[in-house]
Amino acid sequence: MQVFPIKKLYLPALSIVAVGIILLVLISISTYRNLDRQKTIALSFLHRQGEGLILSLEASARTGMKTLMWQEVSLGSLLQETAKSKDIAYVYIIDEHGAIVHHSDSLKTRVIVDWKPDITQEDQIDTRFITLPDGTHIYELAKFFSPMYEPTMTHHRNSQMGLDSKQLGYSHSHRGDTILLGMKMTAYEQARHADIQHAFIMAAIILILGSGALFFIFVIQNYYLVDKTLKQTKDYTREVVASMANGLISIDSEGKIVSFNLLALELLGIEESEAHGMDLRILIDFEKSGIQSTVSECIPVLDFEIHHQREADAMVSLALSATPIKGGEGGCAGAVIVLRDLSEIKLLQEKVKRSEKLAAIGELAASVAHEIRNPLSSIRGFAQFLRHSLKDKPQEKEYAETMVTEVDRINRVVTDLLTFARPMTVEISPTDIPELIEHSVRLVEADAMSRDVNIQMNISDLSKLPLDANQITQALLNLLLNALQALPPKSNIEIGAELDASDSRLHLWVKDDGPGIPKNLIEKIFDPFYTTREKGTGLGLAIVHKIVENHNGEIRVNSPPKAMTRGCCFSILIPIIAGGKTRGNFKRPGNKKILHKGDE
Repeated sequence: MQVFPIKKLYLPALSIVAVGIILLVLISISTYRNLDRQKTIALSFLHRQGEGLILSLEASARTGMKTLMWQEVSLGSLLQETAKSKDIAYVYIIDEHGAIVHHSDSLKTRVIVDWKPDITQEDQIDTRFITLPDGTHIYELAKFFSPMYEPTMTHHRNSQMGLDSKQLGYSHSHRGDTILLGMKMTAYEQARHADIQHAFIMAAIILILGSGALFFIFVIQNYYLVDKTLKQTKDYTREVVASMANGLISIDSEGKIVSFNLLALELLGIEESEAHGMDLRILIDFEKSGIQSTVSECIPVLDFEIHHQREADAMVSLALSATPIKGGEGGCAGAVIVLRDLSEIKLLQEKVKRSEKLAAIGELAASVAHEIRNPLSSIRGFAQFLRHSLKDKPQEKEYAETMVTEVDRINRVVTDLLTFARPMTVEISPTDIPELIEHSVRLVEADAMSRDVNIQMNISDLSKLPLDANQITQALLNLLLNALQALPPKSNIEIGAELDASDSRLHLWVKDDGPGIPKNLIEKIFDPFYTTREKGTGLGLAIVHKIVENHNGEIRVNSPPKAMTRGCCFSILIPIIAGGKTRGNFKRPGNKKILHKGDE
């Protein structure tokens, strides 16, 4: 049983891929913006830090200039102390001609004076990125260095104190001096590297998620293909099992039905709704059939014949084969049972036996008939001579007539034997069915009238059909004679012809309302020489059966017929379709009846 439909599993996988792609795009955009924003923030922080240091230097210089201890070298010392910070590479002041006035590195090893800042206002700061010869990345800030924002007041106060600018140690500090501060970008680069590393980690996570989603898609697709193939295989196997010419049932180790095809249920007479989980022991004797050995000891059973009571009055012969289903631990998990209907085989076997029997009887009959017929002609001739010679002796003449009659009877038996023994060649020709039946009735009409038996014809308006008229006439004549010899006076016989419902077979019948045939004798009446009449030969119905077989037809016996409490009905069914075309043309209007005694 499939818990989740394949489509319901497949759609989430596509959703995951779509979400993964969207997340990848969003995170990529977000990471790029975040890196750019972090860069901007870091540079802004570095810039503010540098600007704050420059302003701090200006404030320190301004404060120091107000004291009497301030000297020319004090500004250089201030720059050197400021440059001791790990984030500062250097600090120096240049005049308007680009000459270094004060610096934080006395050796000037890290100073690169190749830049003329573009500064036009007092508070304006110009910046640039440079790389020192040792590979250190520097963020350089340039600003007018003017620690004294009130030059008039400051000059007036210094004059009162008797100090000039040189004494204050800042003789060159005027609007043309520029301070350059070089900030190390190590922290910025570390933060930048951390951001890039984080971006790579996020990209790796997205890549892993995307790969997982693709792998999930791959797994689902493979699962879908495998499930589709499995379903197709199951459907194909189910069709193969359902199309088998034999019944198939699988059972578990307890004998309960697990699977089956409809033919098996039909053979056993089980309803499909009741089959699942049914204990097969109810229908088949496991011990007698050998299925118990198959289930318990894994011993197969091949073509064991069983007789199953399918219905109240129907016994069917089945050939049973059982094959063990081996479990994972070597034991038997159940069995597969194949049931084959033996009805056709039994019928064929009966036909073979009958054919063999008839062939032997035919050979014997032919040889005996030829041997008997020759002396019979002489005996009949002498009997006829004696009958004419003994006209004056009534008793002797009666004996001679009896001899002639009995010889004629023997001759008829011999003729029937020869008819039965010789191969019958069917000569098909268009035959008028109503005319054929009327001719058959005319042949027995005198006998029927002498026995006071009514013969009624019930014939559809059929046109000519392809038959052997002589053989069919002989078959109908034998059936009519059998009926006449079995019926008491005042009885009725019906002979009829029509097409069956499919218009593919001609249906001929001879029906009477006599005593009928016991059911235990119906299977024997077509055997040669079987008769219940004292003077019968037992060849009439055997010849009828042979004629019907020669026409590829079928003969049926119902005693009593349907809707009757007594009597017997012989039905002959002859196919009229050969090679896919109807054998002859026919019409089906109303029926007509002809009464041959007691007409009204």
